[in-house]
Parts: sequence; C-alpha cells; structure tokens
Amino acid sequence: MNQLDVYCFTSIARTKSFSITARELMISQQAVSNHIKTLEEEVGYTLFFRYGQSAVLTKAGEILLDFFIKRDDLGADFFQAHETKEDGAPFLIAWTQWAGCPAIPESLLKGFRKKYPQHHFMVADMTVKKLKEAIREKKVDILFTSQYSSEFMSMAWDHTFICTQEICLVCSKKMDYSENNLENYPFFTVPAGESNDHAVIERAKNTCEKMGFVPRNVYICDDLGSAYLNVITMNGLSFGTDNTALLPKSNFELKKTGVYSDYIMCSPHYTTDPAIKKFKDYVAESIKSIEHRSIKEAGQ
Repeated sequence: MNQLDVYCFTSIARTKSFSITARELMISQQAVSNHIKTLEEEVGYTLFFRYGQSAVLTKAGEILLDFFIKRDDLGADFFQAHETKEDGAPFLIAWTQWAGCPAIPESLLKGFRKKYPQHHFMVADMTVKKLKEAIREKKVDILFTSQYSSEFMSMAWDHTFICTQEICLVCSKKMDYSENNLENYPFFTVPAGESNDHAVIERAKNTCEKMGFVPRNVYICDDLGSAYLNVITMNGLSFGTDNTALLPKSNFELKKTGVYSDYIMCSPHYTTDPAIKKFKDYVAESIKSIEHRSIKEAGQ
C-alpha cells in the first residue's frame, strides 16, 4: 500500500464519505475509489459498505483502521520514552520518502539487528514537517536522506555515503509532456530545511534551471504527498527519485533527468549513545558491498 491509499482510507473512516474525502484531498471521487480498490485488493477484503452517500467500515476495515491507530500510538510511545533516553532505550532511525529518500537498504537493518540483538531501534517514516520538528527537539539519532536535502537542513551532520540515486521529474499522465514544453507547467517543491519560503522557491528555480527548464510557477507543499496530489489536480511537475512505491502508476510517470543525488546516512553531532556509533560503524563497513548500486537494487 502507498501513503495516498492510507490517506484516502483514514479520511473516509473519519468523514464516512467518499465525496468529502475527495474534496479534502483535492482529487476526484473516482481517484478516491481507485485508491480504496487498490487497498482492498492488497488486503483481500472489502473495507467499506456504501449506503447512498455514506460509507461505513466493514469488520475488516475496522481491523485495518485499528492497525493504523496502534502504529501511530507506538510512534507516540517511542517519542515519549525517547525524552528520557534511558540506558538501553531504542534509538530512532528516521527517513523521509517525501524529501528524496526512496528506501533504507533492508540488509543494513537486518544485519545490524542480527549482529547486535541487545541494541534496539525504531524506524520512522516522517513527513518533512515532522522530521524538522524531531530534529529541532534532538530526537533523531540517524537520518537516511539525500545529499540534496541534507545540505539545506539547519544541522551539523556527520555524513556517510551509501549510493547514488537518479532524480526524476514526476509528471501527471493526464498531460502529454515533452522535453520542450515543461516550462508551461507549474512546479511543486518541498522545504528541505530553509528558513523562509523565498529560499525554498529560489532553490527549486535554480535546480530546475540546471535541468534545462524554467517552470511557469513554483508552489511550496508541506511534503511531497501534497505535491503528488497537486500534480494530479493541477497538471504540474515535482521532483522524485526512481521509486514507484508511493506513486500510483495509473496517475504518474517518471521522466529521467540524468541528474543524480547521493543517498547518505546522517548522524547529528548531538548523539552520544554508543549503540549509534556501532550502527554507524556497521553501515560504513557494510556499504562497501552496495556502493554504486541503486537503492532499489541494494535494499529491495
């Protein structure tokens, strides 16, 4: 399942309406139905009963909603425990698929857990907003992201190179894009740590110019989830990586740019937990076998 499927599901569970959810997410009601259909096919059960304009959770839908609630509660419990940072407390590995990080190589996580079973960690997929809050409150111990994003975050990082990932333009399939008409479309970007909106827009414009086009307008979104929704409704463009996990194939396509971003592990200098040093050392040793390979090859 992708994040848009989850957004649609939890919104309908709250509003009891496909049409209200469509208005909230700024997509068509048919698109909402498609996301729910995709989710139902994946879990193998019907999730909603429809009565006229109302939608009610089935038993399977109630179980799935309970799963998402418990997942969020676990994250909240972790952050509460993390405030005290007691000996043996788990450390937080953060990543954000919204800011250019397509995946964490599973081999790294499984290998470290096997070698050091006494050390516990939690992996959190965050929106840009939540990530910035967690960094500001010094709750992030390890961050997997792109070099491109980390350079703009107001934090002194210890960088470890993992591999290289191609940057793509995310385009709506509703429009017939060509390399010569990209300037006709708005561009959506996400803050990467800048202190003001002007800096975000300037970064986006400069990057677009390097790729050979000047977008009609540049809009700022809280995270790339919002950008993808806007690409559907406003026929614009946004940056992404060669990762289709979050992109409904019926709505988007990725256009290769020939521009690459280094995929890196960041450790903020405020971290002192010896378990984190072990993790960093383990990654530094392990990446020798995955350098110069894509994230998809290395981690999935």
